[in-house]
Amino acid sequence: MGDRARQPDDFAFAFDSAFAALQVRIESACAAASEWSEQVAGGIRAAFDWAAAEPVAAQLLTNDALARGSAGFERYERMIAYIAQLLEPGREQAGHGERLPVITERAMASGVAMLVAQRLSLGKQAELPAIAGEAIQFVLTPYLGGAEARRAALGGLA
Repeated sequence: MGDRARQPDDFAFAFDSAFAALQVRIESACAAASEWSEQVAGGIRAAFDWAAAEPVAAQLLTNDALARGSAGFERYERMIAYIAQLLEPGREQAGHGERLPVITERAMASGVAMLVAQRLSLGKQAELPAIAGEAIQFVLTPYLGGAEARRAALGGLA
């Protein structure tokens, strides 16, 4: 009974530790950029690099959390809310931000999290850094439009 009682707490501690490590990576990348779109691009690249390098921790934040039931889902939702709030300033960047659906940021955050989860489930986490540009373009398009999002995803080279 002792081991069984401890398991949810072990998961909570492991999730919170992994989430803190991810937040440090994202916030460090965001601090290195001045423009919001560059912060988003840097944050996604940092998150994908981290997930590729730390697949066990990334698995905790995605697939394992969703498989844990309500306690895991609450933690997963906290991660999605954190990512979504980093995207909210994009509404000011868009000339049409007030017309974007209320769920835009959560949908973008959830889509990127599921992309990571899928690669982890398939054992293809090494692909994540290579597809970061596509994820950046996906996330920025509602705010900047396709051409500007692509330019940002390519580091201003398009």
